[in-house]
Amino acid sequence: MRSRIVQIVRWSTPQPQRGDTVCSAHGRETCARDLVADVYLRDAGSPRVHWTVCQQWLDHEPDVAAYEAGAEDLGQVPD
Repeated sequence: MRSRIVQIVRWSTPQPQRGDTVCSAHGRETCARDLVADVYLRDAGSPRVHWTVCQQWLDHEPDVAAYEAGAEDLGQVPD
């Protein structure tokens, strides 16, 4: 099922992974990086899926660049 990004909320201060708060894209086993943003996705099965992600995911996920380019076109640059 293909998801699409509907919102990215970047945090002002990165936070370490702890407890149940882990990198949604990589999981704690493969990612020890600080978390930097909340990402909201939409897919055919759910209207709003929440992910918490690291900077590496934001930097390397092609859908992030596409989302931000589209937000700029609409005058809605994410914070």
